[in-house]
Amino acid sequence: MKKYETIARSLERWMQEQTARQGLGSWNERGIKLPPVRSLAKQYQCSISTVLRAYEWLERRHLVYAVPQSGYYAVPNGGGPEEGKWEGPLDFASAAPDSRVFPYADFRHCVDQAMEKKQAELFRYGTDRGLPSLIELLAKQFADYQVFSQAGQMFITSGVQQALAVLALMDFPNGKRRVLIELPGYHNMPPLLKGLNVPFAGVKRTVDGLDWEDLERSFKEDDIKFFYVMPRFHNPLGTSLNANEKKRLIRLAQKHDVYLVEDDFLADLESDSKQDPLWSADTEGRVIYLKSYSKILFPGLRLGVAVLPHELVPLFGAHKRMLDIDTSLLSQAALEIYIRSGMFAHHGKVIRGRYAARMRKVHEQLDRFPDFAPFAEAPRTGGEHTVLPLPERMPLAVLVSRLEKRGVLVDTTERYYPDALRQQDKMLRLNISNVPGQRVAEGMDIIREEIMKLDAAGQRSSKG
Repeated sequence: MKKYETIARSLERWMQEQTARQGLGSWNERGIKLPPVRSLAKQYQCSISTVLRAYEWLERRHLVYAVPQSGYYAVPNGGGPEEGKWEGPLDFASAAPDSRVFPYADFRHCVDQAMEKKQAELFRYGTDRGLPSLIELLAKQFADYQVFSQAGQMFITSGVQQALAVLALMDFPNGKRRVLIELPGYHNMPPLLKGLNVPFAGVKRTVDGLDWEDLERSFKEDDIKFFYVMPRFHNPLGTSLNANEKKRLIRLAQKHDVYLVEDDFLADLESDSKQDPLWSADTEGRVIYLKSYSKILFPGLRLGVAVLPHELVPLFGAHKRMLDIDTSLLSQAALEIYIRSGMFAHHGKVIRGRYAARMRKVHEQLDRFPDFAPFAEAPRTGGEHTVLPLPERMPLAVLVSRLEKRGVLVDTTERYYPDALRQQDKMLRLNISNVPGQRVAEGMDIIREEIMKLDAAGQRSSKG
């Protein structure tokens, strides 16, 4: 083993010992501070360059990060309360990231560093596209999502909501006016379109996929300028389109001169390397790719990214300039430092692991009762949520109320339909982002019991 690797592994063991001995109390607002380079060189009787190589080796593994004029710090481990120690109701309703694992300390450090390093840029107007250094970095990061583009195709927006507003308002080269949305789908999209006086239509999506016949009819007849779609970890269904379905969707868009707005809001939770976005299969410039940082970090970080085909870049830029001069430069600079330091990759790994473990618990409970229809018919994908299809006679409001009284919070899919296009699907939407893994089985048992009680009561009533 090379000398720098020996030093690096020794430092790694030391960090583990510090955390084990003192717990989270050993972490200050920047994390554990590691020994200075010169003292390590003296301790190991080696050159300063050897110690620097050791720290670089740890940085590449996202275990430490450098603070100029201060030294090296351990990347906070994303630890929060132990899963089994969480108290309060079992919240299967909330879709917000778990506040217990928000990276408060390390992101606060990044804000401080942004103020220190980029103050010359932060206190003047920026560009409509965003901080150039962040865009260059994101162009490289997005390659990990299989989104290969040039920096000139990217815009930083004030959340994905702003990107959707710009796309809804701007004219498209196809000259069409209406927006097509999924039913059910993102609950804030219909109010946005209605508020902007943009006409829209809907196409049904079930746990089995899109209604392809109705989709093509709408593409052909309904003057659709773009179709807003969530191919991966659909909200609220939790399902994903497979590779063949994505290619089919792109072919239909090309055939009928329709653009596709791909909302990849849970891209960071993907564990299957073969699950590529629509963007990666698009060869004709039909896909607009959107990504948010709210789900992997925290909702208050109002930063989204839009990646556009070349021909739409001038149109998008002109409309964005009408809404704001630029997106928060401080937030952009802090995010850039957070990504460059390796903290983002580390935090993403922690969150992805936690959510995957919780979803496995959900799937285990679903598989335990193959004769119970709502569990048998529930989608089993990754991400952070799934749905339980319910009998038509099930009184949803009563079910939700009874579960709440037993300490289990759930959501239904009703609000994911616009009022004018409201469907009568009876489904519970279950999200695991705020449910401790060790209590998933407890919550699922209560949900099953209450559904069975109400279903039995409904059967008795219909017979009577």
